[in-house]
Parts: sequence; structure tokens; C-alpha cells
Amino acid sequence: MTRAFSGYAVFDLDGTLADSLGDISRALGRVLQSHGRKVISKSETRDLIGKGPRTLIERAWILTGDPAEEDEARRLTQEYLEEYRKNPRGGTRSFPGVDEGLRQLVLRGWRLGLCTNKDGRAARALVEELGWGRWIQTVVSGEEGFRKPDPRPLHLAFRQLGAPRGRHLFIGDSEVDLRTARNAGVEGVFLGHGYGEFGKMGMDGMHYFEEAVAMFQWMGRARAEGPARR
Repeated sequence: MTRAFSGYAVFDLDGTLADSLGDISRALGRVLQSHGRKVISKSETRDLIGKGPRTLIERAWILTGDPAEEDEARRLTQEYLEEYRKNPRGGTRSFPGVDEGLRQLVLRGWRLGLCTNKDGRAARALVEELGWGRWIQTVVSGEEGFRKPDPRPLHLAFRQLGAPRGRHLFIGDSEVDLRTARNAGVEGVFLGHGYGEFGKMGMDGMHYFEEAVAMFQWMGRARAEGPARR
């Protein structure tokens, strides 16, 4: 009897599956402008993404003047989240090949989830807006009390997928994501189309793909290659 394939993959969101740089940059720009700060470019914003909205704000404040104090950073983060939710639908799109890739993985027996430092409400809304609710079974966000590269949110995502054993992958686009995979003891995959730079990381043993299509093709062959045990 052929043994059933058991694959579990958890993805980062911004820069990995979704090109959300425009929405993030617009919301951040409105917050900076409302406080008399210089509005930074999309390219500059890209370098600030990766550790959630609070870190995004703190880094932006350092870049544009005096750092934000603890209470101020908390208030500014809430302002940013409110501005982000005001962005019109359609500003964030899936990267080329992502929609079909997710669909094909589910057909091949993979169970899929998200682990993101993004605000949970925004992350879940984006999953539904992009039509991924059919394929993404769980979303673990920055609201869980711990954030990547802490391995606990990734472990939680795999538990919610019911993944006791089988092939375990975490796919992301930043050093934070790769360190999370390493800390959690799972296979790390880096997608080069996002907001990070793989060449600066020195993360030996991690899989690298420049585009999502090639990565999904590789994952689709996993049935033949056999599962890696965690």
C-alpha cells in the first residue's frame, strides 16, 4: 500500500506571498506626515519591514528624527494600524504564481498556514481579500505575545495544522524568517522576490528560490522525493 504524503508548510506573508509594500508605505507615510516627519520612500520603507508594526514605527522614527519613547511608540503603532486598515482594497496583490501554487499544493496533500509578525486582524483580512481562505488553514500573527524569530509562533502554527510529523517547511523573505526556521528546527526556504537580501545572511543549508513559481514546482515534487522528518 502506498503511504499517504504528509506535508506541512507555513509561510510568511508580506514579501513572501503578498506584495504589500505599497500599502505599508502609504499607511506609514500618512502617520509620519501627521506628526511633521519626513515621508520616506518605498525603498526606504522596504528596509524597515520584518519584525511587525511596532518595530516598523520605531525604525521609521529613528530614520526621520528623534526616536519614539515607549508610550509614544505604542500610540504611533496603533495609529499606523488604523491607517493601514483605511487603505483601499486591491492595493496588495499576490506575487506571480502564488495563487495557483497554493492551490496545487493543497491538491497534492500539503496543509498550509501563515506565521507573520503583521497585525492579526490585517493578516486575516488580507487572506480573505486575496481568496486564500480556501487553502490557508491557520494564521498565527504578531498578536500571540511572541514574535519571530522566536520559534514559538511557528511551532504554534504547525500545531494548529495538526502536524506531529512529516515534511515541515517555513517559507519567508527575510533574515528574521530564516532564523525563525532554524530556531524552530524546520526546513527554511527563502524567496528572493521579497523584501530581504539572502546574500547578506550566510544561512547555510537553507533552500533559495528567486521566484515563487520555481519554489512551488519544487514543493510539488516532494511526494516523489519523500518527506523530511522534524
